[in-house]
Amino acid sequence: MAVEASGAPVTTDTAPTAPAEASQHSETGHTPKVGFAALAVGSIGVVFGDIGTSPLYAFKAAMDEAIAYANERLQFGQKLIAFPRVADKIAMMAAEIMIARQISYYAAREKDKGRRCDLEAGMAKLLAARVAWAAADNAVQIHGGNGFALECRISRILCDARILSIFEGAAEIQAQVIARRLLDGGN
Repeated sequence: MAVEASGAPVTTDTAPTAPAEASQHSETGHTPKVGFAALAVGSIGVVFGDIGTSPLYAFKAAMDEAIAYANERLQFGQKLIAFPRVADKIAMMAAEIMIARQISYYAAREKDKGRRCDLEAGMAKLLAARVAWAAADNAVQIHGGNGFALECRISRILCDARILSIFEGAAEIQAQVIARRLLDGGN
């Protein structure tokens, strides 16, 4: 699987940078505050990262591909979008994308305000990666067998979406960190 499989141009100026204190250590050599800050920056960086490696890009690209294909492909004399199951998949993509964006923006705003946001950032990363995968998977389903062909753009977006749950900590680890923070009383 290639990280840049979608063919989108990759930039490096969109990801947040670590706070200045991230390079400083406490007297004991431990950096718990900085560790949480780095986790938040890393998770937010994955969500808003480079074009082609970001859930925000992947799920929007997947939905755009699904809409375009559903509007042009005819089946049984009708456009695919006319079939309720196809329209439902696209509607769910749109709703899930909006939810993932909003939690991602919330986490970024909290970070910009200097507040601890590792819980929200972890949730944003976990949800955005899952939504990107679901959107890409549903878009491939809408494309049918054509969507699985390597020359089809949606198959490359699916490859990109898969890696998103691995970057900056596997989804299982993100979920464990979130659960621990919730058990500790959240933010």
